[in-house]
Amino acid sequence: MEYPIWQLTTLAGGFWIALIGTFHVFLAHFAVGGGLYLTLSEIYARKTGSPVLLAHVKKHTRFFLLITMVAGGVTGVGIWFTIGLLSPQATSTLLKIFVYGFATEWVFFLCEIVALLVYYYGFERMDPREHVRMGWLYFLFALLSLFVINGIVGFMLTPGKWLVTHNFWDGFFNPTFWPQFFLRTAISLTLAGLFGFVTATRIPAENGDEGIRERMVRLAAAWTILPLVVCFASGWWYITALPEPQQQMVLLRSARIAGFMKDFQYFGAAAALGALLLAVRMPGAVRFPLALFVLLTGWGLIGSFEFVREAARKPYLIYGHTYSNGILVGAEKTVGEAGYLATAKWARIRQVTPENRLAAGAELYQHQCASCHSIGGPMNDIKPWAATLTAEGLAGLLESLNLANPAMPPFVGNRLEREALAAYLTEGLLGTQPVAESPVALTELPLDIPPFDPAKDEYVLLAWSGLGMHMAVEAQGVFSLRPATAELSAQLIKRGDSPAKITEGVELTCAVEGAKEGGGQPVDMKLLEGRDWFQAPAVQISPRGASGDYNPYPLVTVEARDAATKTVLARTKTVLPVSDEVGCASCHGGARAVNATGSGISPETGLNILRIHDRMNRTSLMAQARAGTPVACTSCHADPLTGAEGKAGLMGVSSALHGFHASTLKGRGAESCGRCHPSRPDGATRFLRGLHGQLGLECTTCHGALEDHAVGLLKRELEKGSRGAKRLLTQITPQSGPQDAIPPRTAWTQTPDCLACHQDFGAPDPSRAFGNWTKAAPERFKSRLDEIGALSCPACHGAQHALTPALNPYGPDRDNIQPLQYQKLSRPLGAQGNCPVCHKVAKTDSLHHPNMIRKP
Repeated sequence: MEYPIWQLTTLAGGFWIALIGTFHVFLAHFAVGGGLYLTLSEIYARKTGSPVLLAHVKKHTRFFLLITMVAGGVTGVGIWFTIGLLSPQATSTLLKIFVYGFATEWVFFLCEIVALLVYYYGFERMDPREHVRMGWLYFLFALLSLFVINGIVGFMLTPGKWLVTHNFWDGFFNPTFWPQFFLRTAISLTLAGLFGFVTATRIPAENGDEGIRERMVRLAAAWTILPLVVCFASGWWYITALPEPQQQMVLLRSARIAGFMKDFQYFGAAAALGALLLAVRMPGAVRFPLALFVLLTGWGLIGSFEFVREAARKPYLIYGHTYSNGILVGAEKTVGEAGYLATAKWARIRQVTPENRLAAGAELYQHQCASCHSIGGPMNDIKPWAATLTAEGLAGLLESLNLANPAMPPFVGNRLEREALAAYLTEGLLGTQPVAESPVALTELPLDIPPFDPAKDEYVLLAWSGLGMHMAVEAQGVFSLRPATAELSAQLIKRGDSPAKITEGVELTCAVEGAKEGGGQPVDMKLLEGRDWFQAPAVQISPRGASGDYNPYPLVTVEARDAATKTVLARTKTVLPVSDEVGCASCHGGARAVNATGSGISPETGLNILRIHDRMNRTSLMAQARAGTPVACTSCHADPLTGAEGKAGLMGVSSALHGFHASTLKGRGAESCGRCHPSRPDGATRFLRGLHGQLGLECTTCHGALEDHAVGLLKRELEKGSRGAKRLLTQITPQSGPQDAIPPRTAWTQTPDCLACHQDFGAPDPSRAFGNWTKAAPERFKSRLDEIGALSCPACHGAQHALTPALNPYGPDRDNIQPLQYQKLSRPLGAQGNCPVCHKVAKTDSLHHPNMIRKP
C-alpha cells in the first residue's frame, strides 16, 4: 500500500522468483560446497604428486570462478532487483531489521571474491602451503556467508520470538536456523560433487592411463552420495522444527507442498543413482552428457526445497508481519469500509463505481494478486481457478479468503471492492456474464384424496415421510453425497373406543405414483424393530416423473392388506418429498442446472467442487472421477442420516460442509441456507411449507444462523478429535454470541427439541429453539412417541418442515391428504374434537399429550 506496484500479467512475480531465484541459489550453494571440494582436491593432488590431477584442479577452479562469481554474482543482483520490484515492503523491512546482518554478509562475500581470485591466479605463484590456506579461507568466508543468509532467510518463515521482542538475535537464531543450516550445508556439498562430475569426466587420459579420471569421478560420487544422507535427515529435522501452523501447511494442508516434497525426494534419489552410474566405467560420449543430466538433478533438489520453504510461508512473505502481496498484517482491519483503493498511495482509481467496476477490479488484481498469480501464464495462472467459481462465489470467497484457504492472504477492501475484483476475474478475464437467479413458475398438480367412510371403515392407515424434504445430492458420473432415496413409515390402527395397533397378520406396501424409474411397483414395508409401525427405509424416488416434469412432492400410495386373504384393509396417500435443487452452481460455476427448473448438479460443477477439495485436502478426487469412478463422499465422511460410518479422524458430511461454508457465507440469515438447500421462496421446491413457515419462522429460528449451526456441529467433532475441526472453529464468529454458549450436537441425531419451545405442550417461545437439542435419536420429532407410547409425532402432525396445516407450493393441500381424508379438516389428526377418527367416539381427555383437546 505504501509503494508503487510492478504491473504484471502473463509472467507474474512467482515466475521471476522461480526463474532467477532458484538458479542463483543453485549457484550460491555450489559456491560453498565447491570451496571445500577444491581445497581438499588440491591437497589430494599435491600428496599424490600428480601434475595431471593438479592441472585438473586448476581447470576446475577456473570453471568454479566463472560459475560462482560471474553467473552467481549477476543472478544475485537480479534477485535484489526482482524482490525490490515485487516486494518493496518486505525488502525494506528485512533491510531495516537486518541491516548489520546484510552488511556483515557483504563483507564475507567481498572476502570470498578476493580469496577466490587470489586462489586461482596464485596457483603457480604462491607457496603450495599458502595456496592451500587461501583455499581454506575462501571456504570459511563462503560458509560464513551462508551462515548469515541462512538466519535471515529462516526468519522470513519462522520469525519466532522476534514478533514479540523485535530483538535482532531472536529473529536471526530463529526456530529453523540450525536444521536449515545443516540442510543447506549438506546440499552445498552434494552440489559440489555434481559439479565435480562435469569437469572430472573431461579429464583426458594421458599415456593411456585413465586412473586419474576414474579416481576423480568416484571422488565426485562420494561427494554427492554421502551428504545426501545428512540432507534427508536434516530435511526431516527442518520439518519437525516448524511451528504448528507451518508444519500443518507442509504435512497436511497443501497438495502443492506435498508435490514439492516428493520432488525433493525424487531429485535426491536421482542424484544418488546418477552418481552411482557415473562411478561405473563407460564411454565418454555417454558419461559427459549423463554428468550434465545428473547436475540438473541438483538444481531440482535445491529448487524443490526452496519451493517447499516458500509455499510453507504462505500467506506471508515475513511470517506474521507482511503478507505475500506485500501488504502489512493488520491492514485488513485498518482499511475498513473506506476501502483499499481510497487508502493505497499508488492506486489510480480511488473508488468503485458502476461505470469503472471492471477497471477497479483490474487495479485491485494488480495490487493484491499479481505478485503471485499470472494471467494465462506458465505459473499460478488465475484463470483456471476463476473459471471454477461464479462472480458471486468469488465475492463470497474473497470475504473470507484466508479462512477458506490458509495459504492465501485476506482480501483487503470493502464489499464493493470484493465484488469489483470478482467481476474482473469472471467478466473481465473470462468473459463470463453473471446469471441472476430467476423465480421459478410452478403449476398446481392434481390431487386425489382417497375415500374414508367413518361409519363403515374399520381401519385408519397413517403414513408419513421420515423427513420434511429428502435432498438428492449427486453430480452424475462425478460424485454422490446422498442418493435419491427416501424413508417412509406407516401405522395401521383398528378403530374403536380403545384403538388397536395392528402389527401381525397384515402386509403393508407402498408405491410411488408416476415414478420415472421402477414403474411405481409396490415396495414391501417391514415392521420396524422396537416400534409398532412399518417402514420402507430407502424408497427409490425422483423429483422427475415419468413425463420428465419436475415434481419435488411425488405422492406415494400405501396399502394395508390381510396377509391371508390379500383383502385391502385400508389405503391412504402421502407426499414423499425429494429435491435435487442444490444451489452449488450459483457459486461453483458450471452449468446452472441439468433441467429447466434450475435443479441438480451438472458434471462440470461437480468437477469444480472436486478440484477445490483436491487443492485444499491433498486428494486426487477429480482425477478419479475423470477416470470413470465417481466419488462417494460418505466413503470418507460419516453421515448419520444414511448410516455411513466414514473414516475415523475425518469430520462428518454435515460438519465439514457447514464448517467450511460458514466463512464464505457469513453474516447472512436464512438466505445462506437457500444457497445450498431447496428453501428459496421463489425456487422450484420451497420446502419450508409447514405451519412454522406460515407463521414467519425461518430456518435460522430453530437451526441458527449458518455460523451458529456450524459451531454446534464442529464442537462435537472437536470432542471426537476429528481433523480440521479446531481450525474451522477458530475461523467462525457466531451471530448469536460467544461459541461457549452453543452446545455441541451430532448431526441428524440431535435436532432442535420441539418441547424446548412448546414447554408442557403449551404456547411456543421461539427464542428457546436454537441450542436446545434432543439428547438422542429416540427423542427426535420423527421418532418421538406420544405420552402413552401409541403414536409418533409425525403420524398426526405431519413431517417436519411440513407441519399440518401445510401450504404446499404445488397445491395447497398436497401435504394435508390424511387430515382431509379422515376428518375433512386440514389440522393435525384429532384436532378440534376429531378423536372419533380413531376412537369412534368423542373424548374429553388429552390422552396423547397435554393441551391436546382444544375448542374449535
